[in-house]
Amino acid sequence: MLEEDARYLTLEEIKLNRDFGSAHTEFRTSGKYNEYLNFDSYFVYPFHTSNQEFKYWYGIKFHKQIGNKLSPEKKESLYQQFFEQSIKDFESYKFSKPTYFEILPHSDDREGFERAIERLQIKTPDKIIVIEPREGSYADRNGNKLEWIFGSFGIGFCVFLFALIFPKYHHAEHKRQLKGIKPKSDELIDMLKFLIPKGDHYATSILLNLNILIFLLMIFSGVHIVSPNGLELLDWGANRRAETIGGEWWRLVSSMFLHGGIMHLLLNIYGLVIAALFVEPIFGRVKYSILYFGSGICGSLSSIYWYENTISVGASGAIFGLYGAILGLLLTSAFPKDAKKGILMFIGPYVVLNLLFGLTGGIDNAAHIGGFISGAVFGILLYLMIKKA
Repeated sequence: MLEEDARYLTLEEIKLNRDFGSAHTEFRTSGKYNEYLNFDSYFVYPFHTSNQEFKYWYGIKFHKQIGNKLSPEKKESLYQQFFEQSIKDFESYKFSKPTYFEILPHSDDREGFERAIERLQIKTPDKIIVIEPREGSYADRNGNKLEWIFGSFGIGFCVFLFALIFPKYHHAEHKRQLKGIKPKSDELIDMLKFLIPKGDHYATSILLNLNILIFLLMIFSGVHIVSPNGLELLDWGANRRAETIGGEWWRLVSSMFLHGGIMHLLLNIYGLVIAALFVEPIFGRVKYSILYFGSGICGSLSSIYWYENTISVGASGAIFGLYGAILGLLLTSAFPKDAKKGILMFIGPYVVLNLLFGLTGGIDNAAHIGGFISGAVFGILLYLMIKKA
């Protein structure tokens, strides 16, 4: 029996039940601009026990990183090569070779191994133990972690002291604070106030709150805050051709409120706020919402039409629809004539640059283009309805 309270251990004898092997692969993007795509394959065998309780599992992880800007066909080919090689490496692995092992705590890797076990569809105890081989000497398992911890603390403490000493004392500002005079503008408070539904940003505030709330729920449920993997996003309602046309049409809408990490969310919030300042005051809450969801659904439809196996999330299709509506409204009398040139110079480069950046790969540009074109059409039609009313 294994010492479950230990973190690291050595094993004198290893007997595995080769009749219940399983595997699971996860895909995750990484890099500042999601320029990398990571394959992580998790292989497991249960330890052979007399009562066949399947509590103890031997896990091995294989990893490969490729460029995320490659074509879908190339990605698929590289993945197939990686997975086939991983199977060969797992079957030929010398399970008794490692000098020591680690009992995995709760982590992304442990969840990967648990998903591999779930694929077997066998009865397991509520608490399973997954051990993974570790390289190197058991005595050196902590490496120089302590040195790094205390070194990092020392550097951080010095930076903190420098930050306290460096800023200059502003006497006038200090006197104003003592008198209770508040600064003329507080950007953080203004940003938080924008989340309160009212006035010309009523519907936009609701959309922002929904996007932020769902992202927080995803994070608290265990989804990776920076780069969620594809299966996590699909579980939450991401859009992909097979699932959507298979009857789960609600994914066309649910995917609009999911995001592939904190940076994806922040960029979409920025894009939504800027566009909404131009659009919602013209259309009002109801027609603005029709424009937003109509463009978003068209963007989602464009995505599954163009891509066979791409997992699509984000409000980008709907947001590009708002920008499409702005450019479409420039053809009407919605904006003053003397303001149209300024609006075009402000909005145009944003749209063009984002569409060009999407052509570099790793971005669902089909949803962007579909949302943009449909937004321009919806925007003009909705404005004509307002004019006739």
